[in-house]
Amino acid sequence: MNFTSRIEDRRATIGLDGRFTFEAHAGFKACTREALESGALDELVLDMEQVTYLDASSLGMILLLREAAEARQVAIVLHKPSPAVMNLLEVVRFERLFKIVS
Repeated sequence: MNFTSRIEDRRATIGLDGRFTFEAHAGFKACTREALESGALDELVLDMEQVTYLDASSLGMILLLREAAEARQVAIVLHKPSPAVMNLLEVVRFERLFKIVS
């Protein structure tokens, strides 16, 4: 999994590329922590357009990110999940917890 990160105004965007599995844990945690600690944010966007696969541990990582973001009053947005990823997000009802933008 590859990560890119950019911050503009009060929005951080983290690009995810590849298979999002447990092996991505350290990189995901470091990248998201850096974004959350960068300053005053309103929104953290996970750009999921290039994610080809999610497993249960990656769903857990996103939920842990949600907790950390809520503590800072930062909204999490899941941006452009691929059809396969969107299907999984719908199965686990993530639309109830996150704003998902197609």
